[in-house]
Amino acid sequence: MNEENYKVAALLAKNNADEEKAIQGYYELLEVMIDKNDKDTIREIISDEKNHAHLLTEMMLRYDANIVEAED
Repeated sequence: MNEENYKVAALLAKNNADEEKAIQGYYELLEVMIDKNDKDTIREIISDEKNHAHLLTEMMLRYDANIVEAED
């Protein structure tokens, strides 16, 4: 594993954090939405953001030599 791969993994992690922050914002928005159609649209956006986060995590694991989460 070379240092360049870790740079890519770090950028992927940063973008993943951005996705998670967006998800948080959409949950907050969902709490104040009144219209059912608008709520459904926000839920769809949350679903898309979760998919993005999942894809970014998969890529990050490929670039960081599959450093896995520690088990408790």
